Amino acid sequence: MNKKQKEIIKKLLWDYDLTEEEFMDFLTGKKELGSFNKKWAVRRAIEGLNYYDLIELVNFKTIAEVWPSIRETFRIKSIRDGIDYVLRKYTISTPR
Repeated sequence: MNKKQKEIIKKLLWDYDLTEEEFMDFLTGKKELGSFNKKWAVRRAIEGLNYYDLIELVNFKTIAEVWPSIRETFRIKSIRDGIDYVLRKYTISTPR
């Protein structure tokens, strides 16, 4: 984890007593603790970060993997539509 990623994670954890390393363990699926898991970490990142910080922290593969199971939990339609668009565009633009 680089310095920029640590700064990004600090923005997400302002209301939690977690370290940056613990968050990354949740995000990568290395750690689960109750409702703190990979889905929680991806959802937290999507809700709390702008697009560029999100992509810096969470790769497309991770978002695509978790998205179907968390998509309907977002009440804000623009977030759902935005992630749908990015995943669709990313899938289309990959070499075949």
